[in-house]
Amino acid sequence: MRHKLRPPTSSGDLPESRATAGHGTGTLRVAVVGAGPRGLAVAARLVDVHRERAASAPALELHLIDPMPGGRVWQADQDPALLMNSRTRQATLFADDSVPGVTGPPRGPSFLDWCAEVAPHLDLPWAAAEEAKALTPDGFGSRALFGHYTRWVLDRLTAGSVPAHVHAVRATALAERADGAQVLALDDAVTPELVVDAVVLALGHLPVAATERERELTAFAAENDLLYVPPGPATAAHLAAIRPGEEVAVLGSGLNFYDVMALLTVGRGGRHEAGHYVPSGREPVLLVGSGRGMPYLARAVRPGPVTLEVCTPQVQAAWLAARDGLDVKRDVWPVIEEELRRTWEREAAVSGESRPFELAAMIDPLAGGEEPGSLTGRLRGLLAADLASATATPRGSATAVGETLAKLKDVVRDLVAEGVIDGRSVLSDLHGWFRSVGGFLAAGPPARRVAELIALIDAGLVRFLGPGTRATTDPQGSAFLVTAREPSAPYRVRALLDARMPEEDVRRTTDPLVRDLLATGLARPATLRTADGGRVTTGGLDVTRTGARTPSVDCCRLIAADGTASPRRLAIGLPVQPLEWNIANLPQPGQSARTLIQAEMIARHLLALTPIVQPASVSAETRNHERRCP
Repeated sequence: MRHKLRPPTSSGDLPESRATAGHGTGTLRVAVVGAGPRGLAVAARLVDVHRERAASAPALELHLIDPMPGGRVWQADQDPALLMNSRTRQATLFADDSVPGVTGPPRGPSFLDWCAEVAPHLDLPWAAAEEAKALTPDGFGSRALFGHYTRWVLDRLTAGSVPAHVHAVRATALAERADGAQVLALDDAVTPELVVDAVVLALGHLPVAATERERELTAFAAENDLLYVPPGPATAAHLAAIRPGEEVAVLGSGLNFYDVMALLTVGRGGRHEAGHYVPSGREPVLLVGSGRGMPYLARAVRPGPVTLEVCTPQVQAAWLAARDGLDVKRDVWPVIEEELRRTWEREAAVSGESRPFELAAMIDPLAGGEEPGSLTGRLRGLLAADLASATATPRGSATAVGETLAKLKDVVRDLVAEGVIDGRSVLSDLHGWFRSVGGFLAAGPPARRVAELIALIDAGLVRFLGPGTRATTDPQGSAFLVTAREPSAPYRVRALLDARMPEEDVRRTTDPLVRDLLATGLARPATLRTADGGRVTTGGLDVTRTGARTPSVDCCRLIAADGTASPRRLAIGLPVQPLEWNIANLPQPGQSARTLIQAEMIARHLLALTPIVQPASVSAETRNHERRCP
């Protein structure tokens, strides 16, 4: 689907239009805070648009600020056992002609093209080079290999014709001078302050303060010589303190659980061979429980086409025209459920599936309560059936339902972007049960991860606790007590690992830059309109909306506490949720990816600004510091 730009009706549509930009005079200094995929996509598009407008645009100077350049999730030196959740062909950092306003071929390769055409000519580590050579379009590469791609994009930017400087430090505060210049405070002895014309916040997952419950568990562990790992990415967890052979309770069975599983097994020297797991002897025993009780389902090895018969363009247009606020459960979910039913019936006719469509049973497979056999045995059977569906040719009906739901999530994403869903429904439905259902059915791990989980069950290294799992403390102080919904004696464990990801909320973040922006009033939490004319406050940063069908160069501007939208402070990515939804995935080539649409709009907006700051020459000391950056 192609989007049409909404052209400005006059120079007043932009805060500082080309009419006052100086026609090439001065140097525009732009700082991008966050040099992960979104920040790199913005920087790359800014350079490309500047090249296209070289005759009329001001000179450009870029500063990329990130303590982990390339993105914390995508470090090239991380454990290769950690996999991407995007297929090789589903990732790029460069805009193509599916993005409105972009013509001609993309200025850089997608991840798939990079693996095939660029990686063979780079001095990559042997394992990374071999992986790039072997990856298929529908395969799932390691995050480490994608990290080599992001570093290559970063190096390409710094070696280009536009001066681009990498600051491998943290931005801690932002202020505005009287003339409009932006002053960034950096946690850096060499460059403690950076003065620029504009700042783009391309932040990823923000750290959040521990909840009262998490603080209690942490204190209990410290007082009693136990181990508690709070919610957060598996790569940031203190897994080394988990002892070989000991039972560790794991709360949560989503994507982060699969990362924990990999790091505590193959990451400790074990290996999978022909469907069996060969242990190293350093593994713990994982006791896994969650609200649903079952790990996320596998993605198809060979994905199939998705045809929407119920959620037609006419239905989508009617939703987008709604002005009284759609309710997800009342207005949208019935259409989604019927679409999933049609998918099941259509695919069952091809595959010979005899079971009737029962969405409730798919969403909550253990809802029926106790059945004969052990819980772990029942779940092994469910996982084996799921794996068979994901690896079948053609794919099984259950896997097809998940792929259809993934497509429908994109439709819902557009509804959120256009602001037509009631704010209360966004918070309670989309960021509640719908996100859980979508993750479980449609955003699971590569099929090989489920095969590995089954092998670990067979090796006695994974057992399941069931749905409704929760942890309490032993009044005698000797252990954590873990119970589930199905009646059983509580498990007593020394180690408790929460594999769930914390709920992001800028009001709870510990990120110093975002905290400073909120404290000084340069930013505020976003509010959403409700059907009764009210507003509900969210945990995302407030920005001017992009729109799904009518993107504008006026988008992504950070809104201050007084309601003004700054022309020189912009934000993109995860911290602006829930004004955006379902945007965590990497941008896909050829799919009008929202990240790339926003990168295009931001580039056009920035190059229409009037330069304020005349750049001082970058000192030799600063250049040497940049070369030392990882």
